[in-house]
Amino acid sequence: MVTISAYYRDPYLRELETEILTATEKGLILKDTIFYPRGGGQPDDEGTITYNNQEVRVVGLKKTQSGIEHILDPMIQARPGDSVLLRINWERRYNLMKLHTALHVLSALVYKKYGKLVTGGNISPDKARLDFDLEKLTSEIKQDLEDELNAELEKGHEVETKFLPRKEAEKIPALIRTKINLLPEEIDPIRVVRIGDIDYQADGGLHVANTREIGRIRIVKIENKGKGRKRITIAFA
Repeated sequence: MVTISAYYRDPYLRELETEILTATEKGLILKDTIFYPRGGGQPDDEGTITYNNQEVRVVGLKKTQSGIEHILDPMIQARPGDSVLLRINWERRYNLMKLHTALHVLSALVYKKYGKLVTGGNISPDKARLDFDLEKLTSEIKQDLEDELNAELEKGHEVETKFLPRKEAEKIPALIRTKINLLPEEIDPIRVVRIGDIDYQADGGLHVANTREIGRIRIVKIENKGKGRKRITIAFA
């Protein structure tokens, strides 16, 4: 049995009571979890696990064949089958969700304008960035792009997720917006995220339910990171 991903079922869950499957040297593998493990530029969630009235920090997450291992500090003496209470650092998670959704809208705008793909990205709780396969993207267009981004966010696009069989997903043009297909062949079905009528991408990360939740975003800077590589960094306004 492997860990169920409650963070996909409801990314707004802040607490969850679940059962221990396995106790490892460094942590616990659980039946269900609200802790998102690092992937797609989105970092591990942070928070706590409470067991027998003892609250300990979750300092890392690791995907294993048996499920998601929750690395604890300090480690606790726990038995399989016992219950634990999970709490995530919600403010941090919610910021990551908002910035992740904003990046998707930004990538859609750049793709629509220039037809160019994403070559890299990263998200932190206070800022995020995308790298694009672009020769020309100057700082002079920064304000126009920022205005377009905020106009789209303010429209209140609904964000929906679903899973598609890989063969079906591969038939959809532009579903993969990265220059290199980062989806291993063994991933099937593929999780896809639709943001209103502006964006539709394969994606494994977490998002808000509506773009209006994000608030205003500012483009911090546009950088030249080498030939054919431009970096756009965003943050909350």
